[in-house]
Amino acid sequence: MADKKKTVLPDVLMREKLQKIALNEKAKASRIVGPDKGNSGDSKGDDGPGSKIYKAIEESLSDLRYYFLEGEYGSKIADLFNRNESQFDRLGITPRRFLEFARESFDRFKQLQKKMPLEPMNKKGWEYLERSLSELIGKLNDKFHK
Repeated sequence: MADKKKTVLPDVLMREKLQKIALNEKAKASRIVGPDKGNSGDSKGDDGPGSKIYKAIEESLSDLRYYFLEGEYGSKIADLFNRNESQFDRLGITPRRFLEFARESFDRFKQLQKKMPLEPMNKKGWEYLERSLSELIGKLNDKFHK
């Protein structure tokens, strides 16, 4: 008859739990040892303007849904957020929520173009994502500030 099939859900949940534990241990170790980036000349900044989005990007990279943030497109999305950060603060949009908007927009692009689920972002995808997010920002400003 029908045999019970083993699901992969417990394996996925265990892997995510272990990744979370590893990230927490890594964060604790970096606090004890201290920052290694001392004089790297990185433009991200630890506590300066724009640091919130980079922290949100680093946290979301462990989530498979945000795979498109790796590489140059992550910094482009951060730049887009930083250009409009004052507006987002007034609207109550957190960096994490902005990344969700970006992910949803990229997912729509993949559906429209009939791309595979883990298809990497390309120039055309970035243009769609940037246009979509700019329209969203404009519409939110129109709705809540006028």
